[in-house]
Amino acid sequence: MPLGGFDIMVGMRRHLIVGIAMVAVAGLAPGLKPSPKAAANQPKLDAAIPQSFGDWKIDPTIVPILPAPDVQANLEKTYDQIVNRTYINNQGERIMLTLAYGGDQSDALKAHRQEVCYAAQGFEIRALKYETLGLAGRQIPITRMLAVQGLRSEPVTYWLTMGDRVVQGRLERLIVQLRYGLGGEIPDGIMVRVSNISGNPQEAYRAQEQFMQALLVGIRPADVPLLVGKSTL
Repeated sequence: MPLGGFDIMVGMRRHLIVGIAMVAVAGLAPGLKPSPKAAANQPKLDAAIPQSFGDWKIDPTIVPILPAPDVQANLEKTYDQIVNRTYINNQGERIMLTLAYGGDQSDALKAHRQEVCYAAQGFEIRALKYETLGLAGRQIPITRMLAVQGLRSEPVTYWLTMGDRVVQGRLERLIVQLRYGLGGEIPDGIMVRVSNISGNPQEAYRAQEQFMQALLVGIRPADVPLLVGKSTL
């Protein structure tokens, strides 16, 4: 079979699986009536992430700048908790950490794709790519991009959790949604983003990886799955 024909068949099969999953998820509502995680059972992100760990501590000189009012309103509508912090190490390197938690991810993961969020704030998105990063004994599917606005060059690494795992593609999200729906639940989710200001993206990504490794060692073991999941499909 020609290679092009094989690719078409793979694509058709993928779309068929997605369609079946979507129908299955839609059919859950009348019978099982899935419900989101109660507020009392939601994680407390601000308390889970320490003020200092390893060689890193919160930089008290940095005052978080809120996005445009319309973007901020949309974030507050989408997420139940948002943690924005800038950390600095003994070498003066700074890393920005953003965690955004949503208790109801029933709408095929409502968490914003960061390339869309940054573009909405006037950034040009370059070098968008999907990679795998080894963290806490897991292989995490991540998205990386370079966000540029004027003289500001911000390499970004982020990933999204849904339920108890990190997800990237639409099919993965639908499968998690279906699995939770069969148990009468609506999955929650967290967006984890690290970035820094740098004209050297590869060096910045290495610094971000070292930062995340230190963070995952510095938090309570019970909180590690909040950021990197704990299961596979």
